[in-house]
Amino acid sequence: MMIKNKKSKIFKLPLVVILIIILNLAFLSFLKYQNQNLTIGDYDLTNFGNLSNVFFTVMLITGILIVVVKKELIFDIKNFVPFFILNQFFLVAIYISKLISLPFKEIYYSGQTGDELLIGAIFVLYTFTYLVLIFLVWLRIFKVKNVIIIRAMFNSALSMLLILMVVFLYIIGKEALFDDALIKEGNNNVGVVLGAAVWSGNKPSPSLAGRVDKALSLYKQKKISQIYLTGSNAPGELTESEVALKYIESKDSKTSEIFLEKESTSTNEQIQYIKKKLISRSNINVIVISDGYHLVRVLEIAKFHEIEIQVSASELSQSFEKALYNKTREALALTVFWLFAI
Repeated sequence: MMIKNKKSKIFKLPLVVILIIILNLAFLSFLKYQNQNLTIGDYDLTNFGNLSNVFFTVMLITGILIVVVKKELIFDIKNFVPFFILNQFFLVAIYISKLISLPFKEIYYSGQTGDELLIGAIFVLYTFTYLVLIFLVWLRIFKVKNVIIIRAMFNSALSMLLILMVVFLYIIGKEALFDDALIKEGNNNVGVVLGAAVWSGNKPSPSLAGRVDKALSLYKQKKISQIYLTGSNAPGELTESEVALKYIESKDSKTSEIFLEKESTSTNEQIQYIKKKLISRSNINVIVISDGYHLVRVLEIAKFHEIEIQVSASELSQSFEKALYNKTREALALTVFWLFAI
């Protein structure tokens, strides 16, 4: 009788895990839309990131069901449960990070605050442990027994690397399609310059200067009638938008229709600013100006918010090493946005 009860408990555990996995998908979807100041009512299954979340969930649940149904297979409780608990821990940590004020907001690295980097790291660890769970189940299905944990972890790391490479190539292909010829002249066109790093002495970085130069070029071509400069500041600096304005003034430009936005700290916030303050006005066409590799993510965020924008890439020339670094970082940022909307 004791053996029968034990078997019954083992059989029931995968079903409980499946229920938790389904609830996790719903909770993650809620968090994604909360991250963008949207409601779950805005959920769109056709969104690529949402489809990806559903795909990973289906892969894990399908694997568990196959193990449960096949009598010759045994659910790997010993290896599965620790990673499952760890995965739940990271999901809870993600939620808590949204409720409390983290102490790293004034730390900046690569244009990101310490808070954003910490939350991003937690999301990466959540993804890694989730992939480990998938591989633990499917390696069991294919009857792999030796060093299964190490193999699952290695396959998970390799999968994350392959995903990053695919997104990297996607960015290269997408940015090659940007063409200013698609932007028609119009008094209703406004250009929005996305903020970029400010160097010591409140000098614009080459990236920020290149974006402003592009905006001025479009203005002179009468493809935009107004320029909106966006971006807040790191501690001890002028805001990115103020530095951009000073750069325009240093060029003795006669551009008069310039407006400053000084609160946004990320691309997500800048897209939300565009949605609430610009697109909400009638007869306004927004042309977002940034580096080409960055504009790929900008378009994905805009699509998530269901708003239509046009984009124009700066003409900044970068070394191979610098371009490789920026596009790799952007590939990571785009992947994280697709999966978690941050």
